[in-house]
Order: sequence, then structure tokens, then C-alpha cells
Amino acid sequence: MSLRATSHGDMQALSLGKTPVLDGGLYKSYSLSSSNMNGSGRFGKDRMEEIKEISKPSLTSRRPVRVVRPISAGGTFLQLNHLQGELECEDLKNENKYLSNEIYMERIMMRTENELTMRNLRNLNQELQAQVKELKQKLHLGQQRATLCSRAAEDADLKREEAEKSRMLAEARAIDSRQEMDLALDNRAKLNDELQQLKKEHTDVQLLLAKAEKNYFETKLKLDRISSEKQVLLEENRGLEEERNNLRHRLKGLTEENVKIKEKEVSSRRRALAAEEQSERSSKAQQEAEQGRRVAEEEREHRTSECLGWREKHQAAENILRAQEDLRAQRRNKACQANIKNYFLCMTESDQRVKILKNSDGAPRNFTEGDPVYISTPEPANDDTETSSSSRCDHPSFIHIIQ
Repeated sequence: MSLRATSHGDMQALSLGKTPVLDGGLYKSYSLSSSNMNGSGRFGKDRMEEIKEISKPSLTSRRPVRVVRPISAGGTFLQLNHLQGELECEDLKNENKYLSNEIYMERIMMRTENELTMRNLRNLNQELQAQVKELKQKLHLGQQRATLCSRAAEDADLKREEAEKSRMLAEARAIDSRQEMDLALDNRAKLNDELQQLKKEHTDVQLLLAKAEKNYFETKLKLDRISSEKQVLLEENRGLEEERNNLRHRLKGLTEENVKIKEKEVSSRRRALAAEEQSERSSKAQQEAEQGRRVAEEEREHRTSECLGWREKHQAAENILRAQEDLRAQRRNKACQANIKNYFLCMTESDQRVKILKNSDGAPRNFTEGDPVYISTPEPANDDTETSSSSRCDHPSFIHIIQ
């Protein structure tokens, strides 16, 4: 509106021939347009400098309107008016050019300002949208926190109620526990009395158990001794049975030999009779018969001596068997075992472990209570051991138990 007003005023001034007013209007309109360009920044300043550079040569090339005095008052006045009109037309054309340039520049400035404002508005819109999003998020978080706070408050109220209930229950339990403590103390005193009685009974039971163990080990040693005696007797019986079988085989052989000798004697007698019958027939046959008879007699004497030796051996074997049977009877009558050694046992009270200090071979041996203990004794090596064992039979071995 300011450009149009100024341009219209300038046109009126030009039509009236007032050039200085036109120049002032141009500068005024230019100043107004430049005031609109100040907000555009660096781009507006560049455009201002370009417009000034364009406007300066145009203003300098403008011709001033001169008043032509008429030489004659007759026909030259029209020519002067015509010339003056042409000059004004040229001035108006120049002004139209200036105004069109200015309008073009104003349009460019308006476009740039609009673009800048749109960019600024877009940036502001984006920033505002981001702020709105942040505010929405904060509002959502605040709502969540408020809900959480409300829930926490409700939970706190519930917990307070539960705490009060639990406190009441705890007080009731404390009262019950006190009563139970009193009862427990009474029961404890009773239990202490019972425990002392049980300790006494326990000591009595331990003494009885020690006696029972002592009897157990004594009976076990007796059983082992009897079993070892039985084994020795069985081995002796086996040896004697083998000797009997051998003697029976020898007796069978001797009886067979005796039968053969008798048969030979019968045959020799028959031969002797035949020889006696034939002695008359020939002396040679008699001599041969006598020689055969002598040989037969020698063989008979030799065999009879062998039979007597075998009979003596048989009687000696029978004597040995009788002596062994006598020994067995004597051993059965006696109440001791041959070659039984003394074992010293030690029992601790803490873990109920029984320790054999000496074994048959002299090595230490440990065993726990309840485990079976196998005690083996070596067989007698010679007659001296039998005599020593027979001397020990009068003194039975004892087990020394240390608690």
C-alpha cells in the first residue's frame, strides 16, 4: 500500500512538474521498502546494495526539467509544451522502470521473508511438537507415578493393618511362649531327674554288658578250643584209618602169600611122596627130590620167618592204635586245649572299639563291637609243644578286659 501510494503521489507530482517532491517520494518509498528488508538479514542487505547501485546511475542520468522561455508569443508555445510533455513522458517511463524494479525487489523480499518465516514456523512447530511429546511422556510418567504412589499407599495401609495384626498375634504368642517356657522348665527339671536315673541304669547295663562280653569271649575261646581239638582228632583219625587200610592191604598180601606157601608145601609134599615112590626106581631122582625138599624147607623157613615179622608188625600197629585211643580218652577227660595262648583284650568306652593286643602271630588286630572275631591257633610242631600244652591245661587262660 505504501508503494502504491507513493508511486501515485509521484505521478501527480510529475504531472504538476514538481520534481523535488518526486525525488523525495522515491527515496521515501525506497526507505519504506528497506525497512521491510531489515528483518531478512544478510540477503536483504545484499539486495539493498544492488538496488542502490542500480538507482545511482539512473538518478544521475536523469535530466532536469528546464523552463523554456518563448521567443515569440505566437506559435512556439505549443512546441514548448510538446517538448515539455515529451520530457515528462521520458521521466514517467524512467519512474515506471524504477517502480517496476522496486516492485520486483519487493516481491523477491516478500518471498524470501515468507520462506524464512515458514521455515521458522516449521522449526517452531517441530520444537513445539517435541515439547508436546515430552510433556505427554512426562504426564504419562506422572500418571504412572501417581498410580504407583496410590498403590503403594494402599499397600502401606494393608501392611500397616497386617503389621498390627501380626503384632497382636506376636503378643499372644509371646504370652503363650512364656507359659510354654514355664512348662518347659518344669519338664526340664523332670527330665534331668529321669536322665540321672537313666545314667545309673546305663552304667548298670554297661557293667552287665561287660560281663556278658567276658562270658561271650570265654565261651568263644572254649568253642574254638573244642573245635581245634576236634580238628586234631579228625586228622589223627584220618591218619590212623589210612594206616589201618595199609595194614589191611599188607595182611591180605601176607594171607595170600601164606596160601601160596601152603599150596607149595602141599605140592612139595606131593613131590616128596612122588620122590619117595620114585626113589626106589632111581637114585638120581631121589637125590633131586632131596635137594628140592631142602630148597622147599629153606623157603618155608624163610617165609615162616617173614610171617612172624609181619605178625609182630601187626601187633605193634595194634599197640599204637590202642595207645592213640588211650590218648584220645585222656584228652576227652581233660578240660583244656593243647597249645592255646593267652590273648589280652582292651575295650574303650567312647566308640565301643575292642582291641586285641596280641594275636597268634604276635601282630596287633582291631575289630569293632558286633563284628565276628576268628581266633586261630597253630598246630603243635613237635612233642615238646604237646608236653607244654598238656602242662598248660591245668591253668585255663583268662581274658583281661579294661573299661
